[in-house]
Amino acid sequence: MAHKFQVGQTVLPAHPRRANPDTYVIVQALPETSHGSQYRIRALSSAAECVVHEMQIKKVPAEPDHPLKVSRH
Repeated sequence: MAHKFQVGQTVLPAHPRRANPDTYVIVQALPETSHGSQYRIRALSSAAECVVHEMQIKKVPAEPDHPLKVSRH
């Protein structure tokens, strides 16, 4: 099984415990275990690091593009 996330990618907790969860960056892809892929992540708001399983994180949703609407009369 290949790693789903790349080093440098920003992620969020898959099941956050707060309304505004911290954003994390992948700092290292770790070897797979019997439970799947693991990553070392670092919080962007602090220097806190931890190891998580792939199922514990999700991709940061992309901001929707809002092109300027030009009205023509």
